[in-house]
Amino acid sequence: MRGTLVGLIALLLALALPSQSTTPGTCKKCLTAATLPCARHGKLFEREQPAAGCAHCSAATECKTCGGVLMVDCTQCNGGEREVELRRRRQLAQDWLAARRQAIDALTAREPFLHFASPHYELAFSLNPATIGTEKVDSHARMHTHGERLEALRALFVRLLELTDADLPDRMTVVMSEQAADHAILGPRLTGLGTANSVGLKLMGPEYVYSMWSDQRSMPDDDAVHRNVVHNVTHLLLSQMKPALFLGNKQHGWIDEGVAHWFEDQVTGKCTNFCFGEILLQSPASFRGGRWRPVVRKAIDEGKPLAFAAVSAKNTDQLVYLEHAFAFAFVDFLLQAHGGAKFRDFLRLVKADQPTRDALPRIYGLTPLSFDGAFATWVKEHYTLQPPR
Repeated sequence: MRGTLVGLIALLLALALPSQSTTPGTCKKCLTAATLPCARHGKLFEREQPAAGCAHCSAATECKTCGGVLMVDCTQCNGGEREVELRRRRQLAQDWLAARRQAIDALTAREPFLHFASPHYELAFSLNPATIGTEKVDSHARMHTHGERLEALRALFVRLLELTDADLPDRMTVVMSEQAADHAILGPRLTGLGTANSVGLKLMGPEYVYSMWSDQRSMPDDDAVHRNVVHNVTHLLLSQMKPALFLGNKQHGWIDEGVAHWFEDQVTGKCTNFCFGEILLQSPASFRGGRWRPVVRKAIDEGKPLAFAAVSAKNTDQLVYLEHAFAFAFVDFLLQAHGGAKFRDFLRLVKADQPTRDALPRIYGLTPLSFDGAFATWVKEHYTLQPPR
């Protein structure tokens, strides 16, 4: 019995270990893979892989050794079909980068942008090196961080509202420029909008685009840049969600801004972004340091709450600071007290042109007038006068 067991173990080991023979199709160097990892990508090698959410990276595509595939031919064997596939993938990467250069770089006629493609985004990037957390990163690594953040934001949006990919079918383009001059060219061309003193411009259908530049006055560090992108891309996600519609000019400004503020707070811890220039003429632009729960709690404690019926009848560009804070809190209440699936269903109704006065009782059993009492009770249970640390 012992001899039989030893023989069986030897057979299993022989099957598990790579063959060391020199028969056709085997190779000691690449273990018959016909390809080897490209050694020229350093610490970013894993982040440039499709498994990490990176479909293409311009810096990787410009690698003279692998051409963006991250693998190279094994010089000691004949890979056959695998080498053909490697050449095909190299050509796809080259074609992708040529298209991005034509769509973005050719418009500015300046130094080339970095480019990143993920499953749901095309990111064009020219921001300078920065400190993220405690680590100083170059522009290439910073681009990967922002590309990964974009996918994480979309995943959070999908998970919270219990959506499917069919609810968000369209890819988005995000352009992050270091120079105002680049944004002044790219923003209008990509969105069809003017640029008067704009830090960012959005196209919310049928294509979805966000173009911005890193204005040091409002975005002095990478955290501020991140908040800006989260806020504005959330607007795009909300508009893209089927049925696709921009709610900000349909007397649903509280939803349009409230949802963007909510995700900004959820992901980054505070709200510092507003989408219309009129409100930025007021001071301070950050409004209470971006911590709005104490602001809402204080207004309710003092008997000075804003009525839901009044706020919910305004467009986005009609909201003032305190109304932004209450819009955030209204959305917070609906999401936290009733869950994302109900909020999704409510959004679908208002996007299908059902008035708030009809959609609210259908989903939540509340009317615009009874909303205030339920909201105030919830705020007193969950908000304090002190901002979170």
